Amino acid sequence: MWRCHEQYGDFVRYAPNRLSVNTSTGLKDIYGYDKNVMKSAAYKAMVHRAHNTLTLVNKIEHGKRRRVMSQGFSTAALKDYEAPIMAQIQKFCRCLRDTDEPTKDEQWSSPRNMAQWCNYLAFDIMADVVLGQKYNLLEQPDNRYVVEAIERSNVRVGVLIQAPEMGIFRMDKWLFRDAIKARNLFIKFVNRVLRERMHQKKSGARDVFSILTTAKDPQTGQGFCLAEIGSESTTLIVAGSDTSSTTMTGLFFYLSHYPEVYAKVTREVRSRFSSIDEIRMGSTLSSCTYLRACIDETLRISPPAGSALWREVREGGAMVDGHLIPAGCDVGTPIYSIHHNPAYYPDPFTFRPERWLEDGDMTQVQAAHTPFSIGPRGCIGKGLALAELGLTMATVLWTMDFEVVPGPDGQLGGGASNSPASLGRHREKELQLHDHVTGAKSGPVLQFRARAG
Repeated sequence: MWRCHEQYGDFVRYAPNRLSVNTSTGLKDIYGYDKNVMKSAAYKAMVHRAHNTLTLVNKIEHGKRRRVMSQGFSTAALKDYEAPIMAQIQKFCRCLRDTDEPTKDEQWSSPRNMAQWCNYLAFDIMADVVLGQKYNLLEQPDNRYVVEAIERSNVRVGVLIQAPEMGIFRMDKWLFRDAIKARNLFIKFVNRVLRERMHQKKSGARDVFSILTTAKDPQTGQGFCLAEIGSESTTLIVAGSDTSSTTMTGLFFYLSHYPEVYAKVTREVRSRFSSIDEIRMGSTLSSCTYLRACIDETLRISPPAGSALWREVREGGAMVDGHLIPAGCDVGTPIYSIHHNPAYYPDPFTFRPERWLEDGDMTQVQAAHTPFSIGPRGCIGKGLALAELGLTMATVLWTMDFEVVPGPDGQLGGGASNSPASLGRHREKELQLHDHVTGAKSGPVLQFRARAG
């Protein structure tokens, strides 16, 4: 999609009935409030048995679900999730250093492929926050197959969203046999964990599942049945862990490849907190503005979901950046493309957190930034994701030093200089993501040690 916009401009007929729009005005016209569009039929590829908030097309039904779901992501709810999140982050740090022996504090750890370890952390956090369950991917290999199954199954879904025709005559069954096998493996796991959670009665539990069992739509008084809670919980774990792990991986990649940024954000974090126990949600973490700029820049340069989130124009048509689009067409703004549009982000392939802290009018920079989407369908877990990212990176930066391992392994994650520039895979200082709904990745390979000084 990025190559198409580079070659043909801001408006690209991406398929016979699909228009890709690479402008901030178009972004707002497509995804903003009160627009004459609805989710594309392509989202059917993500439905298994029952719709959830992510896949519902009907706006009224989506609004009802969203009002109930939002109660699991209120400010008070996020504070309840802080303790389990921090417990998982501290376990993550122990695993990265792979030693608790004081005599080994100055030694570097063994190499760590951060894509894998961020996958484990993000899944453990979401399983804990959503279901109150501990599957301990960080320390035990038994359930690690789950994150691999999610990634493999997403290959098929990603293709069907961008090319729904592949589902005609169930061609996908033959073309994506491995992905379907992985999906079935994941569904088997999900069914087991949901049965376990539904049979548990956790007095005083404050996970998302518990909140949704009693939450009601303030307008209708209706709540969720158990099947709906199960469907929403599954989606939250998959979507929440996959996207957060990609951003965490990106942060480790860019900080390890931009030493001056790494040094600056480390100084900020270590100057704000006098002990690890102080690292919590609140004003001190919010005052780490350079850390937040690093997060925003990572979400810009390597968005977890990089392609277009397609919307179907409803009867009567829709005006998109001055163009009347007829009913029945799909329209969308590819996130990776607009995040690398030099009209909004000069030198777009350079990791430069300072662009988020510059004096003057930031309207243009903010208007094109859409890692969580915008409007009524924007990510309901945005607050949780940002808290998770901030707490994780602040804890790691406060407790440890890290660097890219020497040798060929240290090149993993970046582009290959001998790759054709036309493919966009030649940038050694850009984390290479492969769009399978969210971003599949590997690397960087880093080593860790207890902080010096």
